[in-house]
Amino acid sequence: MEYTWGMGMGPVAVGALLGAIAGAAVGAYVEKRWASEPMDEDEIRRQLAKLESEIEELEFRQRECGDRLESVPTEQRAQQPARPRPFPEVRGQPPEQQYLVLTADRDFRLSRIDYVSNRGTTVISEDVEKSGRRIEVPINEKKVSRVWYLLPRVNAAPLQFQFRCHLSLDGVATQSDLPAVIQQRYMRIGLARTLFRHVTLTP
Repeated sequence: MEYTWGMGMGPVAVGALLGAIAGAAVGAYVEKRWASEPMDEDEIRRQLAKLESEIEELEFRQRECGDRLESVPTEQRAQQPARPRPFPEVRGQPPEQQYLVLTADRDFRLSRIDYVSNRGTTVISEDVEKSGRRIEVPINEKKVSRVWYLLPRVNAAPLQFQFRCHLSLDGVATQSDLPAVIQQRYMRIGLARTLFRHVTLTP
């Protein structure tokens, strides 16, 4: 007697299947014995032993199936959707104060901002400790200048760097790297020529 094993069956369905098969087998066996010639005791024992062996085989396959399901790698399980990060933007135009603004659809916490060079080195950091759905942080001109003068410069070409924001979103600590550019510009105010650095985010 052969059985086809369904990998998609759950433990309850498999148990019900085993019970149904055993019940049907015993019923068919008894019905056959009543309709035929009486059998001796040894033959009855042989038939019952065969039936028990077939049921044990089904139970073994059930356990084997359960072990295979438990060994499925976690990468193949349903993945949780990624939490959306706060939307970043820079507000303001130099020589007025510029602000890094983060906006989300729920409350979050911003604990620190790192000013990171284009080589991935943290130049300087600033503790923030602000919470809410919208957080505005003044962009520190002195810290921007530290990044600007980190490497010897021949001209005033734009310089790439990053704001590294340390966040807590839905109780989970994470960080968000925001690519940005520093552009050095000049403005004439009366007889004076004023230098300032304009920060913008890049895609």
